[in-house]
Amino acid sequence: MSDRPVPHPDRDSAPYWEGVSAGELRLQRCSGCGAYRWPARAICNRCHSFQAEWVAVSGLGTIISWVRTHQVFMRAFQDDVPYVTVEVQIDEQDDIRMIGRLAAPAPVIGMRVRALFEGDPPLTVWHPVG
Repeated sequence: MSDRPVPHPDRDSAPYWEGVSAGELRLQRCSGCGAYRWPARAICNRCHSFQAEWVAVSGLGTIISWVRTHQVFMRAFQDDVPYVTVEVQIDEQDDIRMIGRLAAPAPVIGMRVRALFEGDPPLTVWHPVG
């Protein structure tokens, strides 16, 4: 058994993690106005609706920021350093940004990426497109 931390889904995040386990990126979408919500929450910040559904999205986006981590912050990840963490603006809505690991050594602002799911438990890892 790995000593890596594992996700502990709650009421709001469980559908996201179910999507990850199924190999798809899912986001909460407001049933009132259609806006995506990330992170998931009870009320839409645009139309104030309490109604929402979880939908699969393309998993495509663009890197808008990144950092390379060289320091070991947790022993469970000591064999992984250095690694790159990226901030990705997803294609479906430009104000939705997700953080994750990049599966490439040379990030570039503007690089197109796709969310894939790796590991046990599966986590979102961004891979360059093209």
